[in-house]
Amino acid sequence: MGNRVYALKSIGQGLTNFTMTEKIGGPIFPLFSRMIPPFDQSFEQYAKDLKKEAEAISKTN
Repeated sequence: MGNRVYALKSIGQGLTNFTMTEKIGGPIFPLFSRMIPPFDQSFEQYAKDLKKEAEAISKTN
């Protein structure tokens, strides 16, 4: 069981703050938690790619 939340917040001057949080749990999660690889690098890459695309769109508008 898990929950991932994405949030966009305007911080003024055409800038937006992006946050992504994820919580994984459930009654049997402790039994499998060591088998789940870390996703930190994937999440960082996702955020970088999102930023790149958003900036490219912003330049064309």
